[in-house]
Amino acid sequence: MRACFLLWLSLGGAVPWAIATAACEVDAEEARRVLAALRSQPRACGSVHLPAAAPLRWQPVLDLSARRHADALAALDRLSHVGAGGTSLRARLREVGYVMRVSAENLAGGPETLDEALAQWLASPAHCENLMAADLQEFGLACAAHPDSQRRYWVLQLAAPAGGQAPAPAGDKP
Repeated sequence: MRACFLLWLSLGGAVPWAIATAACEVDAEEARRVLAALRSQPRACGSVHLPAAAPLRWQPVLDLSARRHADALAALDRLSHVGAGGTSLRARLREVGYVMRVSAENLAGGPETLDEALAQWLASPAHCENLMAADLQEFGLACAAHPDSQRRYWVLQLAAPAGGQAPAPAGDKP
């Protein structure tokens, strides 16, 4: 389900060159099930105790934004919430047409599997709180690996749309 393949990267003009990165396919339905199970139980995130939360809906536009950021992180072989050209999460979501009311982003560098990335996020109080936040309703998830080191970069973007309306997929515009 999570096969690796080579993907030529073009970040919509944000990076003026194309490079090869190894991408790790993420099965959206599997991710939705895993995240739903995780959110179905109350959880202690550090000293904060959070109640169970409703399942997240997979959102293709968030998935596109997560994919672009994972590819950029893998290309640079660096973990950062700041995107190409210094863009914030809000700006990256706006680039793909997602107008958000609230958003959060979990990043992981190194885990080989989604389960390992989730374990890291659950061990971090702030990342755990993002996973359990009831006001975050939708998600996009991507993984990419640096072509030389093969270090994997995981990006989970969580959000709720402004006005409660989910955007239509914008497509991956070069």
